[in-house]
Amino acid sequence: MPNKNDYEKAFSINVRRLRKKLNITQKSLADNIGYSEKTVSKWETEGSVPSIEALFRVANIFRVSILELFRCDEAIYYLGIDGGGTKTEFALSDPNGKIVCRLFMDGCNPNTVGIERAKCIIEDGVVQVCKDVPLSSVVVYAGIAGCASESYADEIKIMLEKMSFAACDVGSDNNNIVAAGLGDNEGITMILGTGICAYVVKKEETKRIAGWGYLFDNGGSSFHIGRDAINAYFSAYDGSGEETTLVQRIKKTFSYSNSEFLKYLYNGGNKLVSSYAMYVFEEAEKGDRVSIAILKKHIAEIARLVRASLSHFSTYDERIPIILGGGLTNQKLLLPYLTDELGNDIKKCNIQVLDVPPVNGALELAKALWRKRSQNE
Repeated sequence: MPNKNDYEKAFSINVRRLRKKLNITQKSLADNIGYSEKTVSKWETEGSVPSIEALFRVANIFRVSILELFRCDEAIYYLGIDGGGTKTEFALSDPNGKIVCRLFMDGCNPNTVGIERAKCIIEDGVVQVCKDVPLSSVVVYAGIAGCASESYADEIKIMLEKMSFAACDVGSDNNNIVAAGLGDNEGITMILGTGICAYVVKKEETKRIAGWGYLFDNGGSSFHIGRDAINAYFSAYDGSGEETTLVQRIKKTFSYSNSEFLKYLYNGGNKLVSSYAMYVFEEAEKGDRVSIAILKKHIAEIARLVRASLSHFSTYDERIPIILGGGLTNQKLLLPYLTDELGNDIKKCNIQVLDVPPVNGALELAKALWRKRSQNE
């Protein structure tokens, strides 16, 4: 955390930087605020800090906030936020890149929880993770599911700007995976979590494929797999389906009547339904035919999106990097089933599971945001 000397030094540096940016002399600044040239020189060389009244005058001349006058570039912290449908992860790193605090909270996808709830989750997380660091010394990038929508991104950014960060920006959670997995390279990213989304990343364009939400996507997400698992349970109950180990497994998760179970599921929403996907993977490993059929159906949808993404690289000779992120990548059947479903198209792909948390990509984007701002100044 910055100390008193850090802020005095920062004030000295910032006054000199901002004055030169406006191309005005020390005498001109002094005349405009009613102080002597010698006093302004002292501010810039010795780090002495003037009265509150003078600070307001200086800030007004430079058209910045008082916080901006005390910004410590040498003590800038970086905050990455990765918000999905199931969870939101916060990671705060110190100026040397060491992560000093991590925090997990509920999912904050505005399409799922609503924009007001999403903002509350993000704001509460920021307050907790940054409790020992002034927000004026923090640069934040928030990659949030659902924020490919500019209206949601704008609302969250306005909220963050009111918190007086050194700098902030908001985008899709896919941006985190691109930064963490592809960096500056071209390729494909896929989020396989509560929802599903693919992105074609090329120098001239970034194109989204699917990711329209659970009402409109065709499958491939933990929500869709979990939904089909629950459907298998109710189908066995009403006689339109068969009872297999998957159904028996689901039965063990509750002690309600079926009507109470149904109410419980609707109240739990997407996150609860998604949690049943793991039973499908686990029972498929044991050979349960209903679970295997469900998996094959949804892996086929993932493969369809991979092929649609590959079509944008038809003139490329090399194998295309495909970075997979999201909770489903923890399931060991995913890659074998996907490889089998892609057939010969697997030869066009270099599939990799993201081996770092997506929030690390958000941290990289926060650092890039600060570099860009510093260069512009």
